[in-house]
Amino acid sequence: MQTAVKKVAKHFRLNLDLIKDAQKILGAKTETETIESALSDVIYQEKMRKFIEQTGGKFKFQGLN
Repeated sequence: MQTAVKKVAKHFRLNLDLIKDAQKILGAKTETETIESALSDVIYQEKMRKFIEQTGGKFKFQGLN
């Protein structure tokens, strides 16, 4: 059973070119899906970075930067 996700309406001024580029890269259908996917990716990368850090350097993290 899937847990309900709270959604809120927000108003942001965002660079449309960045959104469109990210949308193509992520294969997202909508701008909202693009932003949610990008946020999820950032959160995942941080969790992986912390996990790798906790392993005492057994693994090397190579993020986007």
